[in-house]
Amino acid sequence: MFIKNINMNSKKWFTLIELIVSITIIGILSMMTYAPYSYYQNKASLKVTTREVSQLLYEAKSMAINWAIWADWNVSIWVYFDTSESANTQIKVFSYPHNMEKMNILNTEWWDIRLIKTLTLKKWILMDKIEDKQNILFFFDSITWNISYYNWLSWTRNNFNDDIVSINFSFKWSSSPNLNKTINYYTNTNIIDY
Repeated sequence: MFIKNINMNSKKWFTLIELIVSITIIGILSMMTYAPYSYYQNKASLKVTTREVSQLLYEAKSMAINWAIWADWNVSIWVYFDTSESANTQIKVFSYPHNMEKMNILNTEWWDIRLIKTLTLKKWILMDKIEDKQNILFFFDSITWNISYYNWLSWTRNNFNDDIVSINFSFKWSSSPNLNKTINYYTNTNIIDY
């Protein structure tokens, strides 16, 4: 009878080893589900960012072409990409007004250039490179409706005429092709592919 009591009492409780094994199994299962969830979350964040950047370029072109003329001012748009480590999480949009007197188009002073929008990339998404350039400026001219592309090196403007401008984004400088995304801007047709 004493032996039966011991066996019945021992079955009511978990032993320490059983408890450690069950916690270990739960931990392994949760890690197995968290890793794919985190991966797909990062991949989706990268996809959303590239969509936002491509929409920003379309929006800048549209603003330059369709923006209402304020009094005698017509506003061109600059979109500035900088891949330096201090600025690779933001894309800035500037307005550049032109003063029109009769049939003459006069350039305005530097202080009339205004920052109208800043697109901050999603967390941990970075601009890696733009072709072989560190920074680039898209200039959407509201007067001629032309688009120019410039590479800025220490405040000197270098025009370039590439057929495709590629802007690369990555999640924390990842080398995995699944956590890298490229926006291709076709300069001849103004089409964006990502």
